[in-house]
Formats: sequence, C-alpha cells, structure tokens
Amino acid sequence: MAFTVPINTFVRAYLRASTDEQDAQRARSTLDRFAHDHGVVICNYYAENESGARLDRPELFRLLADSRPSDVLLVEDVDRLSRLAGVEWEKLKGLIRERKVRIVAVNVPTTWQHLSPLSNEFDARMFGAINDMLLDMLAAIARRDYEQRRERQQQGIAKARIAGKYRGRKIDQERYDTINRLLASGSSWSIVQRTVGCSRSTISSATKQAASKTASASRAKPIAESKKSVAVILWLLIENGSKFTRGKKTVREQIDFQLSTLFEARRLNDTETRLTIRYIDDTDLKAQIDEMLTDIHQTADSRNCVVTDLTFKEETTGRYWNEYDGGWK
Repeated sequence: MAFTVPINTFVRAYLRASTDEQDAQRARSTLDRFAHDHGVVICNYYAENESGARLDRPELFRLLADSRPSDVLLVEDVDRLSRLAGVEWEKLKGLIRERKVRIVAVNVPTTWQHLSPLSNEFDARMFGAINDMLLDMLAAIARRDYEQRRERQQQGIAKARIAGKYRGRKIDQERYDTINRLLASGSSWSIVQRTVGCSRSTISSATKQAASKTASASRAKPIAESKKSVAVILWLLIENGSKFTRGKKTVREQIDFQLSTLFEARRLNDTETRLTIRYIDDTDLKAQIDEMLTDIHQTADSRNCVVTDLTFKEETTGRYWNEYDGGWK
C-alpha cells in the first residue's frame, strides 16, 4: 500500500538508548525499512543515550526545535519516546502539540495514517482520538515497566550487598581515559559527547575519577604553584528555554561540577560563584575564560536552557571582564 506525505512535510526519526553501553542506533534499520515500505524518506536522525524517564533530552528537544507544523516524529516504539511520569508526559505532549508535530510509532498501526492524512474530517478526528488514547496507554505501560525494573534492580542489589557479592557497575576505563584526554586537549563537554557517543553523566563520572586520581597524586607529591592566579566572582543566571523545560537545575549542577573541578569553585549564593583561575600569562587567562564561557553556553543549550546573565568580576579590584576585548575593564 502506497502512502504519501504532504509536500513540505519532513519525517524525523528519533532513536534512544538508556545507557552508553547500549546502541542508540540499533533501531535505525527498522525505521529505514518502515519508511521504505510506506514510501517516505527520513530527512534526519536524532539519536542519543539518555533515559526515557527524563524529560530534558538534548536530541529530542533539537528534533522538536527543528520541526515545522505537520512534520512527523517517527519512533520504533512509544517507550523510545517516553518512560516519563504522568506530569512530565503531559508536558512533553503539550510541547509536541505546540509544535504541531505528529507522532508515528512503528508498533502502533493507527498512527500510520499521519503518513497519509485523511481527507474526511470525521475520520481524522476519530483516528486522532484513538491515537491519543493508545499513546497515553502505551506511555503509562512503559512507565510502569521502568518502575518495576528499577524496583527489581534495587531488590537484587540489596540482596547482593547482604551476601557481600555486589561490586557495582564495571567502569569502562578506556572510555574514561578517552573522555579525559579530549577534555585536557581543550574540547568542550558537548564536543566530547558527540565524539565519544556518551551521555553527560558519563563525562561527569570520568572527570570525577580523574579529579580523584589527581588529588591522590597531589597528596603523594607536592605540585609546584602556578606563576599567577586571580580570584573571580562569576555571576550566572540560567533559565529554562520554554515553559515545558525543567532542565535549569541539572544545567547548574553540571556547570558547578565543571567549575569546581577546574577552578576550585565555591558557590556563594544562587547566582554568584567564587573561582580561582591559575594562568601563565594574559593570553592563557583569556583562553581559559573564553573556553569557560563556551562550555557554560553549550551546557545550557544541551538541556534547552538559556544563559540570561553572565559576568566575571575580579574580586580584589572590582573590575569586570570584557569578553569582546578579552581583558579587565
């Protein structure tokens, strides 16, 4: 049976796996085969390793941001789109409706009609109601499955701990080393995420491990002091990118961790953080601050958040950093 997608409508495929050890691209061949069988072309693929129980997923939000009214969001299964709790599922549905995007799931045949819209208004409304009900039901089942698996996992861990057999998840040391080498070379978290194909939580774990090793080494062998250092007060304000986004807390936590690892950061209040930047010369200072600014903006952007205010003030002199000229004013 041939299907036709309206002119100027794009089909966008969303692929997701929960952990870095899983392959987010696993279902790509299934989606390609489905598209071929239904006579449509997938214009872009959005793949990520993020939990379906989280609303703030960078690639999903990028897909929605790229979409225009009547575009199709294609998934293998509803659980690839959502394992969200009820309130967050409603928020995601609201965002999808706001963008006027239509969901097509390979395992929900009634959604296939979006690939060939019905000319009869009554039929279109009936199928729309049926699809809404089925998607809600399947999303609820996916959430229940997630919660039950988590419960069984915790029960298994508790039992293993009692028996003295629990050792935790094995670390992929080679991946951690690759992440830390990229970060040391000046790559931002976003670049590392795309290069290695990992989640930001994995980058965070890798940097924590590296920091722990550095701290252990410093206790064994004193490190020579840097030639220069400057104490800086960072004023930072982050807001959610839309009323359906709830990622600013996570963004702030990620930024705080990066800053504490690299610049001995200490939060003074909700918006101010004290940093110590160690540098060789003015060129090195400018390079470090520029990289910090880039990472902050990229981290916010990855969770569909925005940096509404960001300034650096030298603690001792009260001078402010001019990011355009690259110096204190």
